[in-house]
Amino acid sequence: ELFLGDSMTYTCAYYPSPDATLEEAQENKYRLIFDKLRLKEGDRHLDVGCGWGGMVRYAARHGVRAIGATLSAEQAQWAQRAIADAGLSDRAEVRHCDYRDVAESGFDAVSSIGMTEHIGVANYPAYFGFLKSKMRPGALLLNHCITRHDNRSGAAAGGFIDRYVFPDGELTGSGRIIAEVQDIGLEVLHEENLRNHYAMTLRDWCANLVAHWDEAVAEVGLPTAKVWGLYMAGSRLGFETNVIQLHQVLAVKLDERGNDGGLPLRPWWTP
Repeated sequence: ELFLGDSMTYTCAYYPSPDATLEEAQENKYRLIFDKLRLKEGDRHLDVGCGWGGMVRYAARHGVRAIGATLSAEQAQWAQRAIADAGLSDRAEVRHCDYRDVAESGFDAVSSIGMTEHIGVANYPAYFGFLKSKMRPGALLLNHCITRHDNRSGAAAGGFIDRYVFPDGELTGSGRIIAEVQDIGLEVLHEENLRNHYAMTLRDWCANLVAHWDEAVAEVGLPTAKVWGLYMAGSRLGFETNVIQLHQVLAVKLDERGNDGGLPLRPWWTP
């Protein structure tokens, strides 16, 4: 919270203007995903790898019945408290579970925000296949993840990040992501690169960490605080210099006759 801010959102924000605050940009990111998924009141939404439940709460505030799944007990506990405090318990839930343990299906929309990085490239077919199995015909999938700048680079995140930040994390190019989504039978409708937005997000996270440095050191110790400061500053540089990118891929599950449920002919979300 010392660097993420009030939204407790540990994924790329989407800045409506260069001078927008981090909180405004994170809210705008959830708005963008909600709109891309064409969610509306009464719909059912699954968010896998949901973190502290920001997307789940956003969807529930707009009348959607939302389920989130996280492997972190601390995240699930925090998110459930936040859901209750917001008066959303009747239509929002964050579960401490493997996403594969979500038994419900027939969702109107599925989001995967900052999750693919932790799946492992070899597991993409099973991962996207499972998400497809949770979708009704005509449902939409939004995959939001960090990517390589090409489709040839190795998947490993590197020794420092692998040891200290994200053990076993893997990245690949947006072309590989799109190919895997297509190969399990979903139709890709749109993709976009938010690389510069992630550089700005990390700029603001770094500024928050600097502003709360003494508190951070008191809580986790100097070595851990330095690791995260270095990691975030280095990641910002990586996005600014196009070493890494952030792509959103939107896809639909067609019915057995190839129909998409009557989607508009052109992108329907606002910038």
